[in-house]
Amino acid sequence: MNNAVVLTILGVVFVVAAIGAFGVEPHWSSRDGRHFVARASRFERHGEPSWVEVRGSVDNGSILITARRRRHAHLDGTYRLAQTGEGSRRTTVALLRGDHDVLLRLPRRSRTLAALVATASESDEDEAS
Repeated sequence: MNNAVVLTILGVVFVVAAIGAFGVEPHWSSRDGRHFVARASRFERHGEPSWVEVRGSVDNGSILITARRRRHAHLDGTYRLAQTGEGSRRTTVALLRGDHDVLLRLPRRSRTLAALVATASESDEDEAS
């Protein structure tokens, strides 16, 4: 009887931990928000996006994206922020324009999101002058 109770409790703890682990969005941002790890996907008009973990940096009005795995190297490149919009579950999705369009998914309170918006506004001011 005692073993059954312990196994049941361990099973419940395992299920709760698994649900929590799958619900966490992988994201890291440096203190200044200029270097980050987030999820990205090539922008497709039809179908669901396939999210991939990428590394990135924000520098001089551009965003440099590097995929963490070689098979996703089609996401590698230099982009500019086109627009942002609300995603699902406390996230913001940024549309990046470059050789092809890429969606970048970040938490709404990310320091990187603030750096992206600041860089985009700086580059808009430079183009206007």
